[in-house]
Amino acid sequence: MEQEKIYYSEIMKLGFTEEIVNDGIYFNRYGFDYAIIEKQLTPHIAINWAKETQICEMYRVGKKSEGDIVACMKINNLQELQEVINFFTTK
Repeated sequence: MEQEKIYYSEIMKLGFTEEIVNDGIYFNRYGFDYAIIEKQLTPHIAINWAKETQICEMYRVGKKSEGDIVACMKINNLQELQEVINFFTTK
């Protein structure tokens, strides 16, 4: 299944955070600042949304201090993203 684009506005409604990182090379290439846009689900699991592609990927890190990514999973569309977030969120 091909991943569908998820709009920025939808990502932000779901509680993603955005951290702007100043990177002149990146800006010269894409015309906008590099941003880390993610939603932390647990201390070791987060979802990242790439501004360039508008797609999501969930990842799990081993030791947060070392930042080693031990597993990744593609999020195929907005509905699947909402289901994953709901799974990890207490209501």
